[in-house]
Amino acid sequence: MIKTRILVIDDEKDFLDLLKEKLELEGYEVSTAVDGEEGLINAQVSQPDVVICDVRMPKKDGFAVLKELKKNPNFRAPFIMLTAVDDFDRIREAYQEKADFYVTKPVKLEKLLKNIRILLNLRGPHSS
Repeated sequence: MIKTRILVIDDEKDFLDLLKEKLELEGYEVSTAVDGEEGLINAQVSQPDVVICDVRMPKKDGFAVLKELKKNPNFRAPFIMLTAVDDFDRIREAYQEKADFYVTKPVKLEKLLKNIRILLNLRGPHSS
């Protein structure tokens, strides 16, 4: 059975490790990146089924990562924007840039897992 691949991009190492562990316990294959540049490279190499990306990061922020990925017509993975900023203008910008969901920190794991399942059901696994 092929596992669903999730890429998590976040510069908070403790949060990144904890989220990776929780997602793996749910049966997902998880790769991580600690900044936007590393995340873009990882996304191209691993071809994840879902990307979860923080907004504020060094090198490239989450919006830059989203824009770069969406430029590639072969990249179809849903994108979940993750941030501590609960600001209407930023949320609107995320959706204008074609983010699929906008999740605020602190992350409620059940809500995040539900969002992942919704996106996978809408898209179908491994269709990238």
